[in-house]
Amino acid sequence: MNMYKPLTHAHSSLKLFVLAALVFGVVLSPTALAQGKADFQQNIEIVSERDWFDIQNKIAVFEENAVITQGTLRITADHLEVAEDDGTGARSFTAEGSPATYQQELEDGSIIRAEAQVIRYDESAQILTMSGGVKVTQDDSLIQGHEIVYNFATQQMRAVRGEDENDRVTTIFQPSKKNENDNEPTNR
Repeated sequence: MNMYKPLTHAHSSLKLFVLAALVFGVVLSPTALAQGKADFQQNIEIVSERDWFDIQNKIAVFEENAVITQGTLRITADHLEVAEDDGTGARSFTAEGSPATYQQELEDGSIIRAEAQVIRYDESAQILTMSGGVKVTQDDSLIQGHEIVYNFATQQMRAVRGEDENDRVTTIFQPSKKNENDNEPTNR
């Protein structure tokens, strides 16, 4: 029995999770998908205090201070689990933390950051769900709420407030940059 096969499989599964996190950045910047591609040519490194593999049930778990890096991309979590469905082969990825975080430097030098208590990606449904104190930022743009769901197939996003009546979804867009040669406002 090859004990290293699950580790190799877990690394390829994590690559999809990392890609999902990058694509989520499209919500704030339409050019984000085209940027950061060089990171995906880099090796994936996962460090944690401990990890374990349930080979029979096709689950890989990384616990305590799990850090995933690939180029400039970095994900941190207290608990990271990658599971594969026996019947369909579809994978799900769950990162949990206080909060779990994601960041990546894009080619223009800007940093995209996200944080949530739980970041979950369902490969077969192509749905990324971030829940619990979700905050996604790039430059001065921000979207935050209790839960943000992004459907890669339909390219639709939904943000939801928490159960408290005073909770609201907040979205802040960075203003368009004014042309340096133009003294007139760009928006009237």
